[in-house]
Amino acid sequence: MFRRLLAAFRIRPNAAPAVADDAVPANDAQGGYVLVPRDEWRDGVLHPQLKRDWNTPDALYGTILAALADGFAPELLTAAARLVEIDTCPERSHATHGAVLLESGRPDDAEAVLRAGIAIAGETASLLTHLARVQHDRGDDAGARALLHRALGVDPNDERALGGWLALERARAGEGGYLGALREACDWPGSWRARLPLARHHLDTGDLSAARAHYAAVLATSDLDGTVLLTIASDLRSHGHAGLAVTLAGPVYEPARHGPQAGLNLLRACLETERAADGEALLARMRPLATAPFTRHLDEFQQAFARLRGARSQTA
Repeated sequence: MFRRLLAAFRIRPNAAPAVADDAVPANDAQGGYVLVPRDEWRDGVLHPQLKRDWNTPDALYGTILAALADGFAPELLTAAARLVEIDTCPERSHATHGAVLLESGRPDDAEAVLRAGIAIAGETASLLTHLARVQHDRGDDAGARALLHRALGVDPNDERALGGWLALERARAGEGGYLGALREACDWPGSWRARLPLARHHLDTGDLSAARAHYAAVLATSDLDGTVLLTIASDLRSHGHAGLAVTLAGPVYEPARHGPQAGLNLLRACLETERAADGEALLARMRPLATAPFTRHLDEFQQAFARLRGARSQTA
């Protein structure tokens, strides 16, 4: 149960589609999606990549992270130890090494590495969250909850710590406990991430005013990435409030900062609500920074807004 509940704070990059246990998802030379046998991937891709990245901390970290998500933890033990040796960010390297050890079934070694990282970098949210995973793997739910609560005291917006803590509170006290934990998290100084699931809860229960207040508070913060804007716009659209997505998230969206995916979602909201002017203004902001794969999508939206204007002129 706990492994499922605390999956939220495992180290994983952007999720790939589910694949068979004996294959790894990859892209071919044309950018298409293919499955590569695990042995072939390990010997032909992973090991050479680790060798190339051996003396470059950022690159080595990225390779370990991706391979860990693909289930290659035992093959990463030496590389993770090497990252600790060469990385100038002890928090990152010790958390990564600890995660590799945990996924390899070595919780005692993982705890030793994580506590060594804490001795160097202090009690950071990341190291405490990974230490909570040690307790989780040992079946100590109370210890895991306490460590996650401490992690959130350091950074109330740490996504893995918040996700793990909320999952355990839901398991311990049901839906009421989960909602109570969400409200508690929203009251912590500087907290904004907990408002996202709480706003979604209000949407589910039909309280648009409360949801809007939480989303507005999130959008008023200064450190939002494109994923947050995408989440807000998607939640509002999926509950039939595409117009509000444009009103709230549109003025905050910055193409260079938040990326194209959030912008495309807002363009869909503009089209759904027939806001051609807002959509065309957004397109004008996005085009100077659009790369080739996204230019085609922008052209399609441009044509859709033009058709919308044409239909309006015929009925005027």
